[in-house]
Amino acid sequence: MFEPKITDSDRLKVFGPSVDDILCKYQVKKVDKVDLIFIPVLLSDHYWCLCFNMKNGDIELIDNSRYAESFTKRYRGRPEKLRRVLILYLKGKIGQKEWITKLEKAKIIRKEMDWRTLQNGCDCGVFTMRHMETYKGKSPWNAGFKTEDQKKMQDSQLRFLRYRYLSKIVLSDYNLIRKEVYDKATDFMKNSIPADALHDLDSKISNRLDQFFNLKKGKQNEKS
Repeated sequence: MFEPKITDSDRLKVFGPSVDDILCKYQVKKVDKVDLIFIPVLLSDHYWCLCFNMKNGDIELIDNSRYAESFTKRYRGRPEKLRRVLILYLKGKIGQKEWITKLEKAKIIRKEMDWRTLQNGCDCGVFTMRHMETYKGKSPWNAGFKTEDQKKMQDSQLRFLRYRYLSKIVLSDYNLIRKEVYDKATDFMKNSIPADALHDLDSKISNRLDQFFNLKKGKQNEKS
């Protein structure tokens, strides 16, 4: 979606139906009835999100990383491209509005939070989900995280949220294999001894990954 050769019109063909599906799912009849629009982004194995305030025209980039790098170098034009596509979508749905003009002209601000991290390179997805869950477009804002200098407590919070979000995803009505996963988990708890099941877990995971990527590589070779 972000390749240079792809036009904003082409991006809109993917973006528009996705937004329509979400609005339909939550029974939102008009997009201008929404206060905030969050767009999560995965860039170079790192998640962050953009928050578009539909009421005052502000745009904020929310990233758990506090790594010192210029905005342009770090985000490589993705926020601007997403802004342009969202503007096209909004104009197509409701026409030109004053707050849409503000969105077009707004400076995209990278939001600063006390709990941003420098050493954590694996929990960006959990941070992003929590940010979208708790941010209401106003300051002060407290997502409930301890600061990174309280690492053990912050890690504990992230672990709890990971369990919580995972359970929500697995048990969601939209999970087509929900019953299958639930039945397997129930069977595991009935018939397995946790200590035995978790023994040498690191090596077991590594072996499964090797098997997966070797199988995938073999299929690619067959195609070529």
